Parts: sequence; C-alpha cells; structure tokens
Amino acid sequence: MNLPSAVPSVTPGIKPERRVGSERRSPPTFPPQFSSQRRRHSKGRRKMDRGGYVDIYDRGSWALAAAVMGLSFLDALLTVVQINRGVVREANPLMGEVLKWGGIYVFFSLKTAMTAFPLAIIILHKEWALARYMARVCLLFYVLILIYHLFLVNRHGILPAFL
Repeated sequence: MNLPSAVPSVTPGIKPERRVGSERRSPPTFPPQFSSQRRRHSKGRRKMDRGGYVDIYDRGSWALAAAVMGLSFLDALLTVVQINRGVVREANPLMGEVLKWGGIYVFFSLKTAMTAFPLAIIILHKEWALARYMARVCLLFYVLILIYHLFLVNRHGILPAFL
C-alpha cells in the first residue's frame, strides 16, 4: 500500500507549489476605503458576469453622499426655522405630524434616517448605472430645495435673525 507523502514530489518540468496557507484572498475592508481607481473586477471578469460589489468606494461616491446628507441637514434646519417664524408649513404631512408631536430632535432624527438609509443603498450599488443616476438626481433635488429655501429666507428676511 502506497501512502501519500507529506512532501510533494517534484516532477521534472512542473514547478513546485509556492503558495503558503489555505486562504490567499484578503479580508474585506471595513470601514470602506477611499480609492480613486476603478476596480476592473467590479464589472465582472467574464462577459456573462452580471457585475459585483466592491467594498472600496471612490472619493466621488463619498463626496456625493456627504453633499446629499449636508443638503438634507440644511433642508431640515431651514424648514424648522421657517416654521418657527410662521413663514411656511411642512409640505410632507408625515413629517409635519412628526414635528408637531415629536419635536425638533425627533424630526431631525427621522429626516436623517429617511435620507441616510436610501442613500446607503444607492451608494452600495454604485457600480450600477441606475444607482449612479439616482444619486445625482437626489443631489439635484436637494440643490433645488435649498435654492427654494434660500428664496424664502431672502423673501421673508429671516436670514439676519437666523444668523
């Protein structure tokens, strides 16, 4: 009976195995790291691959997410200031009730969660054309909302009292 040897035999013309350890892949990065380069394997290696998820996000994705969250915060802040001044009322009936019954802190918390959760899903799917498009649409809408808020602030003279 021939038992396998613990030392692999070297056959002429075949190079010996040089890998060490059983797992050669590196663990996923957390927190996600910045990377300015696009990963080749993120779209899939073969034509039949549908694409994949990469846990390294470029600076553009982080900047877009930070811009949307910042504009969302400014929207909430300007909304509360304008409601307290009696200039406007909350356009979203659900958020109006939250502001009425829960107060400013609950309003800010819910507004942040309602922005952060969908934005995280969009950024997670950043390799998909639809997700990239929707992230830019979110940014555009928040820019338009902020322009509208600034128009109302200018029209009603709230800015000096606000600062």
